[in-house]
Amino acid sequence: MKQYLASAPLQAKVRDFAASGRPIAAICHGVLVAARAGILRDRTTTCLPKWMEWSAYAITAWKLGGYYRTYPAYVEDEVKSTLASPHQFVRGPLGLTRGTADNDRHAFVVEDGAYLSARWPGDAYLFAKRLLARL
Repeated sequence: MKQYLASAPLQAKVRDFAASGRPIAAICHGVLVAARAGILRDRTTTCLPKWMEWSAYAITAWKLGGYYRTYPAYVEDEVKSTLASPHQFVRGPLGLTRGTADNDRHAFVVEDGAYLSARWPGDAYLFAKRLLARL
């Protein structure tokens, strides 16, 4: 995943694609690609919240070590650092209940113009529905 997130060629493609005005979407750690591509400065977004990343690490560190810590900085902190204002970041509701194909009650997606973002795989059904509606 680190090769994907840190890929300069991918970030350039994301910048070019975002400039086209077509729908672009990112979920979980994938929001880092958009942040590192520089396309989030004036957008509202979400990503993997710090509390979720820390919880996954804390629960599994005894067995997986630092597996759930991809980078020294939390995803949320790095994404926030690329925004014009911290108020552009929307953490979403607390809870680990996943959305389903038939029930979006617990899912969370942020939409800002042609850009969509979601927090984690538990938001994926709603995320996909919203993206498909734009295509």
